[in-house]
Amino acid sequence: MVDKWDLPAFQFCLLLLLSGVSSYTQFEISVPDNGEVGVLDQSVILHCSFPVVGSLDMNSAVVTWQRGLEVVHSFYHRRDQLGHQNKMYKNRTSLYHEEMAKGNASLRLDQVTLEDAGIYTCSVSTQIGSQKKSFMLKVAAFYPEPHLHISLLSDGKVDLILTSNGGYPFPSLQWLVGNREDITDVTETQLKQDETTRLYSINSKLNLTRGTNSSITFILKNKDLGQEIRRTIDLFSESGKEETADKNRLHVVYMAPICILLIIGTAVITSSCLKSNSKRTPMCLECKKQPQTEISILQNENTSPDSEVDWTRKG
Repeated sequence: MVDKWDLPAFQFCLLLLLSGVSSYTQFEISVPDNGEVGVLDQSVILHCSFPVVGSLDMNSAVVTWQRGLEVVHSFYHRRDQLGHQNKMYKNRTSLYHEEMAKGNASLRLDQVTLEDAGIYTCSVSTQIGSQKKSFMLKVAAFYPEPHLHISLLSDGKVDLILTSNGGYPFPSLQWLVGNREDITDVTETQLKQDETTRLYSINSKLNLTRGTNSSITFILKNKDLGQEIRRTIDLFSESGKEETADKNRLHVVYMAPICILLIIGTAVITSSCLKSNSKRTPMCLECKKQPQTEISILQNENTSPDSEVDWTRKG
């Protein structure tokens, strides 16, 4: 016996089914594919958007932000609902209420801390559908301009010591000769993390033979923030020095064993020198002006005074 189908009724049910699928697939919220990166102590926007058809019924709109099981921020009944908000986010979160009708469910998080890093979930429900998506928030801190310490040793060697304190996460550091040959493997690099702040300090030393002409470049990178600090030091003997009229260069001759050069902004120079009974020979330092750069030069008290060194530091 052949069943008789009511074709009009069947077609109507199929139409409703397809209509429901279409409505569901149209409601697709958007979050960053590659996550977000926040800068320590600054504000970060966690982006999330949703489709709006016609006008948004704010009475039925629900937006919730979570990190794991922690409630970061909630909105429903046309206003923020922070009764269940985790206390670590108190007074640090806000939504863009005026833009919510346009489909903006983004969250602003202020005074970002390293503890804020993690996976965040944006959940949105409106009269046309609901969905939630998650993404990673990373937190990073810029490394300050490095301090370059130059130590002239008694054995005819020179130590270049680079330090930078207060960045996150741990950086990459590279040393080059002639801007091409990688000599990072022959350097001594120490990386320390503060137990309280969790920020990193880097100290890297390169030992060279004094009296030879060479160009040394160090490159410090913080990948999460796209930060790159690249500085070049040209080392050459005084006998090979050529005169220059470049106004961006400073030429200083020191007659004492211990000298400190501090270059900040307009390259103001201060020096402190200890007296010595040994024979004094000039030591020359040439630096290309670079704001917010600090260079220290230390001549070991046992250093032979029969040498002259010229340093050029370029940004």
